[in-house]
Amino acid sequence: MFNKKLRLPIYFVLFLLILVFCFSWLSYSVGPVEISRYLLAQVGSGVGMSVSVPENPFNVWDQQLREKEEELEEREDLVYQVLEKRERESNLIFALILGLIGILLVLLLINFYFDYQARKYQKI
Repeated sequence: MFNKKLRLPIYFVLFLLILVFCFSWLSYSVGPVEISRYLLAQVGSGVGMSVSVPENPFNVWDQQLREKEEELEEREDLVYQVLEKRERESNLIFALILGLIGILLVLLLINFYFDYQARKYQKI
């Protein structure tokens, strides 16, 4: 099938690929048990089986708690969006104030320079 000179490198590369694949399984804690559970879950989802528990106070409370948690998460996201918007606006206002202070400083220095020049020519 393959040339004798090519067999060893091909088998070596194949061995390395299998070794890397096995180590990746170990590093992600994916073993044969997890794979079989996943495959059985996939097969079970195709069957269309459904299980339900009759409604009781604990189920209702749990559902209400989940709905309130979702509502609070939405409100928290809204608060963070408002805070980010205000922070951007405050940064813009801060930059504008610094710019105006810089302009006033330049105008003040120009005024001192013109006063100095006017006094210099009045003495002459």
